[in-house]
Amino acid sequence: MIRNYIKIAWRNIRKNRGFSILNIIGLCLGITCFLLLSAYIVHEWTYDRFYKNIDRLAYISYGYKSPNESEYKYSNLTPTAVAPTLKEEFPDVAYAVRLYEYGGESIVKTGEKIISEQKLLYADEDFFHVLPYECLEGSLDKALHAPYDIVLTATLAKKYFQHQSAVGQTLEIDGQPWRVTAVVADPPTNTRYNFHAVMSNKTLDRYREPVWHSANDITLALLKDEQRFQSVQEKINLLVNTMFKESTSSDLPPIRINIEKLANVHLYSEGGRGNITYIYIFAVLAISIVILACVNFANLILARSEERAKEIGVKKFLGVARRSIFIQFLCESLFMVSIATFIGVILARVLFPAFSQYIGVEMELKVWSNPLFYLVLLVFVLLISLLSGGWPAYVISALKPLMTLKGKITLTRKLTIGKALVILQFCISIFFVICTLAIVRQLHYLQTKDTGLSRSQIIVLDGSVLKDAERTALKNNLTLFSFVEGVTASYDTPVNVQGGYTINAFEGKGNDFGMSVSAIPVEKDFLAVFEIPIVAGSNLTDNDIARARDTTEAREYSFIINKLTAKSLGLQPSEAIGKTMELNGRVGKVKTVVDNFNFKSLKEEVTPIVVFPEYDYFGNIFVKINKDAHIVSAMTAIEGVWKKIKPTVAFESHFLDDDYTSLYKHEQQTARIMGLFSMITIGIACMGLFALSAYAAQQRIKEIGIRKVLGASVIKIVNLLTFDFIKLILVALIIIVPIAWWIMDTWLQGFVYHIALEWWVFALAGIITTTTAFLTVSWQAIRAASANPVDSLRDE
Repeated sequence: MIRNYIKIAWRNIRKNRGFSILNIIGLCLGITCFLLLSAYIVHEWTYDRFYKNIDRLAYISYGYKSPNESEYKYSNLTPTAVAPTLKEEFPDVAYAVRLYEYGGESIVKTGEKIISEQKLLYADEDFFHVLPYECLEGSLDKALHAPYDIVLTATLAKKYFQHQSAVGQTLEIDGQPWRVTAVVADPPTNTRYNFHAVMSNKTLDRYREPVWHSANDITLALLKDEQRFQSVQEKINLLVNTMFKESTSSDLPPIRINIEKLANVHLYSEGGRGNITYIYIFAVLAISIVILACVNFANLILARSEERAKEIGVKKFLGVARRSIFIQFLCESLFMVSIATFIGVILARVLFPAFSQYIGVEMELKVWSNPLFYLVLLVFVLLISLLSGGWPAYVISALKPLMTLKGKITLTRKLTIGKALVILQFCISIFFVICTLAIVRQLHYLQTKDTGLSRSQIIVLDGSVLKDAERTALKNNLTLFSFVEGVTASYDTPVNVQGGYTINAFEGKGNDFGMSVSAIPVEKDFLAVFEIPIVAGSNLTDNDIARARDTTEAREYSFIINKLTAKSLGLQPSEAIGKTMELNGRVGKVKTVVDNFNFKSLKEEVTPIVVFPEYDYFGNIFVKINKDAHIVSAMTAIEGVWKKIKPTVAFESHFLDDDYTSLYKHEQQTARIMGLFSMITIGIACMGLFALSAYAAQQRIKEIGIRKVLGASVIKIVNLLTFDFIKLILVALIIIVPIAWWIMDTWLQGFVYHIALEWWVFALAGIITTTTAFLTVSWQAIRAASANPVDSLRDE
């Protein structure tokens, strides 16, 4: 019986090639998009969840505040004392480790090879007890026990020791010999800790004495019981309150240690790199595309049901049960869905690398190698077959045989359902077009808004690999070029300052004064290069730099504060100049007050910041070139100077605008995905509309012939055929606009600085969708209206 159903299905596909191909393409496109979006959702959802002990893994964050503040500021980085304290004081904690991500590049030398490497991670010796990885060579038990022990990933081991075992070999990193103790499998792409090598932190001086005043480490812990998170948090709060009770007059301690499940950090925590809201958006988008494809499928089958009405009537007169007819049409749907799914899976595999590159996320298809995936895919095919073919099969099997053989079929209910499905399709399409337009406008606003400092034409170099004398030589050589307007340096990138500091004392304030601020060490020409306006005082001079470089007790800093810092101190900008202050043990006077500028994402308000000269370490070198400079020639010249000063380190550069743009990575991914798939939703909807309009024109062919004989023009007939469909789209627009406005307005509230949703965004979405639909329908309408009426009326 099933074999006969498949034969009949194949014959019907061949008989109605145009409709069948269109139907399969629409469904195939929907399934392909669904699989691609699902791959991204799975990638984000499983972030850091691949560890076998994930239920017991804890992520530690650090909050700090000054005595006169009521709210904590939180950081992903913690003091060095946190991990040892957790391990020693709490029996519920099996292991606690510190991770230090080396921000710059390291020079690796083995034999004749000298290569710059990134993603080197310093860690405590219990690292692999907390984050277990597959060991490919050696043993992980004491792999980081001794200073200068290093564990390589498989990729790095193959890179340096291709034809021999890596264990026991030596790598020279930044002039120091490191002994390879083990090789582990490469971390997957969906992890926060995507390292190339893990190095023993026993070589770093700052780990010898645990401290609470400096936060530079990522801290992870492994609990003995997954149910102990709340009790451990309560014990931590009690310990912190006891330790710092006497250090503040406030009821709240100056610091707070928070513990949360690592599995939840990526999507749910402020310290995570993902956002659960966007995952929900993409899930809705994926499901919506499948619904669109299913609606298309159902509409086309319903539209063609009249052609098979007599077939159904004859079968019923011959005694075929309604159940058999229902199963037949359901099997036909299953057959077509299976073909579409097979093609869709192949397309998704082929397009996956391009899709991954398009959205800017490195992903793997490991889930597709899991047998469970194909079981889920089978259930998916059955579900789609029921969704797209179940209702049409039910409607067709219910047709009365006498009426079908006479050619008298009541279509009112069927057409009403078809119209409702068309409205649903275009509600979804219009919604995603509105979302795309709003997101793109917000991104454009973020990228073009004046943030108070100049970002254009600034090239960023890696300053972490340069010594003080090398930085000075680089600056002196670069300023000789006519196309260079200025050179400076800073600890952080000025568009995303991470440093959390405290003004411990300020002239005119009490002994218990304290104020939390952001702060950034900079080079002398920082304000000039970034064109930050000075409100009061004057810029840094050579004398200020000389005093900051002084290594004796007479060292004195010249501080630069923004207007908001002065306001928070209860001072006018001019009144703050010359005041003595202390910043995390650095003593000096306020030299300059500058205008407020955004130094973080525009999702956050501008907060107090202190800028001060300190030449101990600079992570970034900034080279500002003039607008008329030829970029390629300028880069070549800068690279030439770099190679003379630091020949052993590869030259790498990017523009500061890239750093700023990266702050909105998730928004950019969302805009790309929404832009691409909103066009696809319109395309799928219009494919169905194209087929339905063709069928509607065919059904009214005699009516059109009579109207033409009676003198109706082509334009009138086109209007007649297109108006019904355009009316449905207008109904969809009225339904979806309020919903889209509410959702996008809620999304925009997540930004401190954002656009207003203007009426023309919704009008443009309506025009795009309506115009596309009109062109789709009118093409068929013009064909029908231009046909010779003699051909359609010759049988009458």
